[in-house]
Amino acid sequence: MNKNEIRKNALSIRGKLKSEATDNKIVDELSNIISKFDNIGIYYPIGSEINILKIMDKYPNKRFYLPITREEISFIEYKKGDTLIDAKFKTKEPVGDITNIDSIECFIIPCVAISKTRQRLGYGKGYYDRYLANYKGFKIGIIYKELNNLDFKADDYDVVLDLVIEG
Repeated sequence: MNKNEIRKNALSIRGKLKSEATDNKIVDELSNIISKFDNIGIYYPIGSEINILKIMDKYPNKRFYLPITREEISFIEYKKGDTLIDAKFKTKEPVGDITNIDSIECFIIPCVAISKTRQRLGYGKGYYDRYLANYKGFKIGIIYKELNNLDFKADDYDVVLDLVIEG
């Protein structure tokens, strides 16, 4: 199957897997890993993505950054309770100044599927691929176990993850 077929199939499967128990399991696993980072890029979950926002409750003294999407993706610091505005792709975005990517030590990234070579398949627009192309920090992919380690050919530009956490 090509990437578009994999994506369509994965999104269909993912829609049936959503559960709060999985969200909590992922947050617990993330807690052990991100303890060494102070500045962490996260995401606002859409659709059936795994919800990791509870990680902010476990680490109130860390800095978290949510994406905003215009022509490209950027990240803005977000503290629980800050204003979020409705944005394209049915997500919510913070308001504020864009943060330099080098200030963020670790990104927690939503994935539609992940290849056997730990390359991320997203929604197909390439925002994360372009943003993280030269990023030297730590990249954690979040995925349902049924959609991890799939047999598909990723492209050279697809983000390679340092770690995958599956639920």
